[in-house]
Amino acid sequence: MKGTKIIAVAAIIACFGTGSVFAKKAKDQKVKIEIVNRPGMALGTDIPGWVEAVLEGDNKEIAKSLKIDLKEKQIFVFSNQGDDLEFLKTWTDQVDVQRQVANSFSIAVGQSANAVLQGNSGSESSMQRSIDQTVKALSALELNGLLKDAQYWIQFKKPKQGVKITKKSPDSAFDYYYEYYVVFTMDRNIYDSQLEAALNGVEDNASETKLLKEALSENLRAPLVDKVVDTTVEYDW
Repeated sequence: MKGTKIIAVAAIIACFGTGSVFAKKAKDQKVKIEIVNRPGMALGTDIPGWVEAVLEGDNKEIAKSLKIDLKEKQIFVFSNQGDDLEFLKTWTDQVDVQRQVANSFSIAVGQSANAVLQGNSGSESSMQRSIDQTVKALSALELNGLLKDAQYWIQFKKPKQGVKITKKSPDSAFDYYYEYYVVFTMDRNIYDSQLEAALNGVEDNASETKLLKEALSENLRAPLVDKVVDTTVEYDW
């Protein structure tokens, strides 16, 4: 895929203080998901390490597995789910890139805001203003030269909601779907210069803003993964 120009519009999703509750529920409500098909499955080849890292939420391992030097490249990892594999590939690679990048920035901003809130005694309204200012600046950030580095797909099946599964359960008791994973890279120098320019456009008119920018600068230089790991499922490899 040739270089792609996109405009990343970041949006904040406030999800503070709910992690421990969901973690407890996840332990009690595991849903087993089985792999039906994937490239190389008939030959007995393994799932690529970077794909397993995406499924497990191990961002650093994605770069390590693909032998991508994070000092030279910025990584964007996207995934989508659907019933039609070819449509899924086309939609993710060519149409949905803007939304996927926006989601990646949203996750990074949310993580940074969480980190700042935990160690800051400032007011909630002041922090919200800082978040709004930062989001506005990132909404104008243009990324040029995204290149596709790797792709993979897996077909899964999982029990339909409310259906009790036995060894004799028919195919109609399961939902079948594909997940498509793709890794884009971008030259580190180009990415960093555009990111720095965007963050410099945010005025440091509050201590919260300065702290948020510092945390965000670090998060946005890590691999940006638009894949929410569902801890309520158990993959059958």
